[in-house]
Amino acid sequence: MVSKLKSWLTDNETKTRQSCKDLLEQLKRTHLDPVLQQLRGKEAAKVSFDDVIDGYTRIKDDYYKSAKGAKDVIAAVFFEFHPVRNPYFMHFYFLSKNTLSE
Repeated sequence: MVSKLKSWLTDNETKTRQSCKDLLEQLKRTHLDPVLQQLRGKEAAKVSFDDVIDGYTRIKDDYYKSAKGAKDVIAAVFFEFHPVRNPYFMHFYFLSKNTLSE
């Protein structure tokens, strides 16, 4: 009985993790990649930090509406994705804060 439960929990965690990673990738392509592509292009000056933040906010909102499975795994996968863990994002964030305060 315990073995079956452990097996089910492991399987559920694996499936939840993969499903959440796939969902985040799809949401990133939809909400954030267009902003980042614009940031790298000729229209870069028109991209504000708020545009990037809005992309992440839409990802977060859609993710928590759509993610299915073990709640702890859903939260862990989002934490692993979160921009605070992304050095490029944090560099951009601190640059924008320093620019705004001058």
